[in-house]
Amino acid sequence: MNIRARHASLASGLGLCLCAVLACDDKPEKSASSVASAQPTPEATVSAAPKPKGPPDFEIDTLSAKVGFERALLDQRDGHDNLVKLLKPTENFVDGQNVSLLVDRNAKLPWVVVFITELGKLGAKQVTVKTETRKEYAPSLGFTPELSLKSPPDCSTVAMVLEDRGTAVWKLSGGVATKHGKGMAGPDLSMTGDNIERFAKGCKASSILFVSAGPSVEWGLAYDLAVSAKTLDKVHFDTFVLLTDTPVPGHKVDLRH
Repeated sequence: MNIRARHASLASGLGLCLCAVLACDDKPEKSASSVASAQPTPEATVSAAPKPKGPPDFEIDTLSAKVGFERALLDQRDGHDNLVKLLKPTENFVDGQNVSLLVDRNAKLPWVVVFITELGKLGAKQVTVKTETRKEYAPSLGFTPELSLKSPPDCSTVAMVLEDRGTAVWKLSGGVATKHGKGMAGPDLSMTGDNIERFAKGCKASSILFVSAGPSVEWGLAYDLAVSAKTLDKVHFDTFVLLTDTPVPGHKVDLRH
């Protein structure tokens, strides 16, 4: 091959390489609008959290009172105020309604009293308390907040578990209280039931049972006393009230209206 032909061949090869390079680099750039349209929008990536359709769960365990996942430590000085703050946003779900409250048997009785009282202030008609109990008793019982009562008959029956786990039964207006000692594993609810029947039969005008317990008595025993009255054959109670203040057996019970 002569020199001229060799130069022509080399120039031809360089031309092809240059064209290939230019062809690779000559891709059309994407417009800003097309890039933006390819990116997911915030609405597409983050869906709005669904709004709750009902109230949060109300619960009392052995540590504290709970509203949803938040706690109010009622043994602390600001515990009561914190419970009020947690419950306030639930008023629309509580006012005029029957609400449920899950309570551990070993929870402190004053905590249950406070929780039911505050639900009553928000307008709850009834608080259905769910608690583990003996197999012969119902695991839930509705309590009417004391604040919602008008003028209950003075002869209404009051039943209480005492500090020594005995029981006392008397009338709302006061008078001699019938007491019974504790049984083998807590209050003797069989004998106490006989006493409740006797007082209730003497008050035809009332179907209310007021219930209380000593401050150191665990909630489960107070619940057993109340729910056991549902099994009595000779009398019928349709309203159960957990007293706000701890009464003194035989003394008149002053209600918070």
